[in-house]
Amino acid sequence: MSFDIRKIFLILCVLVLSGCQTTKVERNSQSKFKIGENSVNIISGKFLESYNDILSDKIPEKKIITGKLYLPNSCSSKKIPAVIIQHGSGHPKKSWYKKLSKVLNENGIIALVPDSMTSRGITGTGGDQSQLSKATRLYDTFSAFRFLQDIECVDPSRIGITGYSFGGIIARDSVEKRLADKLGNGFVYKASLPVYPSCQTNFKNTSPTNTKVHLLLAELDDYTPASYCIEDSKIKKSKGWNIDVTVFEGAHHGFNNDWRPKYFPNSWTFKNCGFITTDNDGHENYKNFSTRMGWKKLIRHVVKECAKKGVTIGGSKELSKKTLDFTVQFFKENL
Repeated sequence: MSFDIRKIFLILCVLVLSGCQTTKVERNSQSKFKIGENSVNIISGKFLESYNDILSDKIPEKKIITGKLYLPNSCSSKKIPAVIIQHGSGHPKKSWYKKLSKVLNENGIIALVPDSMTSRGITGTGGDQSQLSKATRLYDTFSAFRFLQDIECVDPSRIGITGYSFGGIIARDSVEKRLADKLGNGFVYKASLPVYPSCQTNFKNTSPTNTKVHLLLAELDDYTPASYCIEDSKIKKSKGWNIDVTVFEGAHHGFNNDWRPKYFPNSWTFKNCGFITTDNDGHENYKNFSTRMGWKKLIRHVVKECAKKGVTIGGSKELSKKTLDFTVQFFKENL
C-alpha cells in the first residue's frame, strides 16, 4: 500500500512539476547568444527620484530596457572579463559604441551597451535632464551589471565600466560603496573609466569600492569642466579612492567623436552652479533645493538658478583613436 502512495505522489509531481521542484535561477547561457552583436533585454526599474530610493531599499516597478551585447570568440571556451559602456545625454545608436565594443572583443573582452532611452521613448536629454534621473541611470547600469554576472563565460569579478558625459557620472558613482553594496549582488566593478563626466555632485561622506578609477578629461571642456573633477579627485584620493586623472590638452567635450568641435546652442550646462552635495540619505542638495522635492523639480530649480545654454562638443580622428587606444589599454591592464 505504501508503494502505491509513493507512485501516486511521483505521478502528481510529473503533472505539476513546478510545484515539486526546488526553485533554481538559470544563468544566461551563451548558447542564447551568437558571437558578435546581440540585441538583449535587461530587467531594470521605472523612474527613481534619487539615490535615496536605492539606499532606502525601495523596489521600483519593473522596466525592461534594451541593449547591445558583443561577445568575442573566446566567450565559448573560458571565463573572460567584460565592460559596460554607458552612453551620455545622447542616444547610444552612435557609431562610437559599436566601434569600441568590437575593439574590446578583439582583445578578448565582452562589451555591453545598455540603452536607457529607447524603451522610455527618449531620444536625448541634453536639452532637458529632468527626463531621466541620475538614480534611474544608475539602477539601469547595475541591472546590466547583474545581467552580465549571469552569462556563463563572464568572470563576475572582472567587470569594468566606462561612460561618457552623463554616462561618466554613472561610471564614477558606481564606485560609491554604499550604492554598490545595495545593487551589485555581492560584486563590485574592478575598473572604472569615466570620460569627461560632470564631477559637481558628490557624496558628502564618500567611501569607495576596491576599484581602479581613471578619469579622462578635456582641457577646454565648457560643458562639464575638468576643474571640478581635478579638485574632487584630490578629495576622493584622500578618502581612499584609487583614482587618477588624465587631461587631453586642447580637447573639448565629446573628444572621442571624429568630427570637429561645434557649438550646440540648446544644450544646458551647469558649470556655473558650483558643487552640489549628496547627503547620507542619498538626496542631492543645492542651496534650498533638494531631490526630496523630486528629481524634476530640483533640475528645474537649478536651471533657473544658475544653468546656461550653449556648449561646444566634438573631437578629431586623432583624439578619437587616442581615446579608443587608452580605453582598451586601461581595461587590458586592470581587468
